[in-house]
Amino acid sequence: MPARPVAHSVAEIEGQLDKLWAQAAVVRTDAAKAEIALIAAQAEAAAQAAPALAEASDTSDAGGHNVAARTSVLNLVVVTGDQESAERCAATILGAASRHASRSLILSAVDPEGPPGLEARIDALAMSKTGDGTETGAETVHIVASGETGLHLASIIVPLLVHDLPVALWWPNDPPLGSHRADRLLPIADRLIVDGSAWTGNGLDLLGLLAVAAEQHQLVVADWALLRQARWREAIASVYDLPDLRPHLGAVRRIELEYAAPEPGDPTGQTNVVRPVYHVAWLASRLGMTVVEQLRRESDGRRTAALRQKDHAVEVVLRPVVSDLGAGSTVRVKIVSRFRGVELVGEVAAGDRTVDVLLRDNGRERVRRVYVAPRLTDVDLLGRAVEEGAAEPVAVNALAMAGRLLGVDSALHKASERHRSQDYD
Repeated sequence: MPARPVAHSVAEIEGQLDKLWAQAAVVRTDAAKAEIALIAAQAEAAAQAAPALAEASDTSDAGGHNVAARTSVLNLVVVTGDQESAERCAATILGAASRHASRSLILSAVDPEGPPGLEARIDALAMSKTGDGTETGAETVHIVASGETGLHLASIIVPLLVHDLPVALWWPNDPPLGSHRADRLLPIADRLIVDGSAWTGNGLDLLGLLAVAAEQHQLVVADWALLRQARWREAIASVYDLPDLRPHLGAVRRIELEYAAPEPGDPTGQTNVVRPVYHVAWLASRLGMTVVEQLRRESDGRRTAALRQKDHAVEVVLRPVVSDLGAGSTVRVKIVSRFRGVELVGEVAAGDRTVDVLLRDNGRERVRRVYVAPRLTDVDLLGRAVEEGAAEPVAVNALAMAGRLLGVDSALHKASERHRSQDYD
C-alpha cells in the first residue's frame, strides 16, 4: 500500500484535496466508459441499452454504485495539544461520518519552542448508504503545527474551510477561553463543542468563562457534560408531568445532589463538579428560579447556594460521596417540594442502561419507575453536538443559569483578561 503523501503548507493541502477527488472522479468515469464499450460489443439487446448507460456514466461506477460525491454538511475543526487526543477525536469522527459527513480539520499544536513547521496528511472517506447503494464522501485533514506555526492556527484553518457550510469548533480538552487563541478562533465558528466533565480541576472557572464566551460571541455551545444528562431530564419531566404532581414544580424547597468523589468530603475541592452544577442550572432555569446566593464551598466539602422561586426560598446542596462511579459523576438528584401540606420527595439515579425515579408522598412511596436509557457514547454525543438540537433554549438557558450560579460578572471578565497572557491565536 503506497504511503500517503505529506503536505507541508496550506497550499499543498488544498492541492492534495483537489487532486484526490479529481482522481476519484476520473477512475469512476473511465470504469463506466469501459463497461459501456463492452456492452456495446455484445448482443443487440445490450447494445440497445448502451445509450442509457452512457447517460448514467456521470453518476455510476463499474460496480453499479452511484458516484461518491463530496457531501460535507459542515466544517468540523478540532484543536488539540497532543497526538493521543487527536487520534481519539479522529476515531469518533469516523464513527459519526455516516450521519454527519464533514470536512474535518484536526490540528495539533506541538513543541511551541521548537522550529516552525507544518505537516499534514489527508484521509478520504467513501460511505455507502443503506438501501440505494449511494456513496457519499468526506475528508479528514490531520495537521501537526510546531513552533511559531502552531501559534497561528486561524491562518491555517480559514483557507481550508468549505465555504457556505457551518463551522463547528471542537476543543476536546481544556479550552483556552479568554486567551488570544480563543479570540481568533471563536469568531470563525458557528458552534463550540466542549466536554466540561473532562476539564481539569473542579471545572468551575472554565464553566464561568464558557458562559461569558457564549454571550460575547453569540455562540451555540454544545457541552457533552450537559448532553449526557438528557436521559435524567426526560425521566424527571415525565414523572412530574402527572396532573396532580405538576403543582409541586412551583413549590420546590430544596435541590440536593450527590456526586462521586475520590475521598470522603472531597478535601481538595478539585473534583470536577460541572455535571452536578448543570443539573441545578437546568432545574433552576426551567422552574423560574433566581439566584440569591452564589455557589460556594463549605468547610465540610459541600457546595451550597440559595435560590428563590416565586415567594419562597430554595436551598441547593451539592454533596460529595465516595462512589464506584467516575469522579464528578452525578450519583443522585433529590428534589423536595411542599404544596398544600404535602411534602413530595423525588429521587433520581442512573446506571449504565437505566434511570430510576422514586417519589415519596409524605414518606409513603407514590411512584417508582425504571426507564431504559443507555449512556450516550462519544459518537452519539458528537452527533447530537452538531445537530440543531444543541441550540435549544434548554441548553442556552442552562448555561446562562450556570454562569449566574458561579457569579459571572466583572470578576470573571477580569479573570478572562488574566488568561490572555497566552499570546496564541
